[in-house]
Amino acid sequence: MSLSQSQGEAFIHFDRDYFNSHLQKAVDGLLPPFQKIIKGYVLFNLFFFLLATTEIVLFIYGITWFAQSSALAVCLAVIFLTLFSYFILRAYLQTKKPLQCLRLRDRFIAASKSLIGYQEGIPEHHLALANACSRGAAALQGIEYGCYAIPSWLSLLAQPLERFSYWWHWEDVLRMRELLLLYGVDEHLQLVKCEPTNLEVHTALANVYVTLSSLYVDHSAGESGEVVGQSLDRQLAEEFKRKFRGAAERAMEEFKILNDYAPDDPWIHSQLAFSYRDLQMPLEEIREYETVLRLRPDDKETLYRLGTLYFEQGHNAKGLRVYEELKLSNFQRAESLIRHYGAYGQ
Repeated sequence: MSLSQSQGEAFIHFDRDYFNSHLQKAVDGLLPPFQKIIKGYVLFNLFFFLLATTEIVLFIYGITWFAQSSALAVCLAVIFLTLFSYFILRAYLQTKKPLQCLRLRDRFIAASKSLIGYQEGIPEHHLALANACSRGAAALQGIEYGCYAIPSWLSLLAQPLERFSYWWHWEDVLRMRELLLLYGVDEHLQLVKCEPTNLEVHTALANVYVTLSSLYVDHSAGESGEVVGQSLDRQLAEEFKRKFRGAAERAMEEFKILNDYAPDDPWIHSQLAFSYRDLQMPLEEIREYETVLRLRPDDKETLYRLGTLYFEQGHNAKGLRVYEELKLSNFQRAESLIRHYGAYGQ
């Protein structure tokens, strides 16, 4: 799947070294404003929580005095005004935050384009911009756990604070990474239009679809949408399921294109098997692993995975033959394979 010389020549249009050396500055510049956006929403909620709590506590302690004066009505009005203001401003901020993230992404894209000297229709420019989006999305991965730092002498609070940070920010981080990756997908699609038969281009597009689908896979598990100990509402869980399936199916389409051009490449069939696994299509996954073994018969890891699938799908005779083959070859995990015997229907 290497580029031909003529294809490769079409990609040399800008200073790659300059771009790579300066792109990290743009990536680093993405994090502080993004954290400011998402932390601002938390500070807003905490401010009104403390304000309302203080007002209610003072009202309870002073209710005897308030009951003997007209101040009772004033205090109740202040409390209701605080709550009313909170819900109005909260709705405003919930609408504003996605727009702020979109503008931040656009600033990052503009900075990346200026490094490239971006021009529409130049394949390498589209590829470089898509890679910049992927790097930006990768830089955001995991930051939802560490948005807040505490002194070392408060280390006992580190884990609760990490959970608090995740609980508040996991969806914000996912949405921002999604914005970047979707822009990267668009650039890859433009690249395909420039080089429609280039296998590396289709490989890159397939990989970005796989990365995009991985955003949703942990958030679309199960009917209740379990997310690392957090339960999603049904509507959000269904949204993630739909987006995950759409991205995974598009990745498979790209791998099928690659398969048409390079049917004897075991890597392509392995990627198709992974996609079928994500889509919970075990029979198709088995077919792809069987093809991988035909092309790469000494691949014991693939054979082990195939044996597991055989047992899980009730093909016990085939699974036992795989077990015997792994055992004869002294494969370390052979004994663990037999534990899957009888897994069908469980």
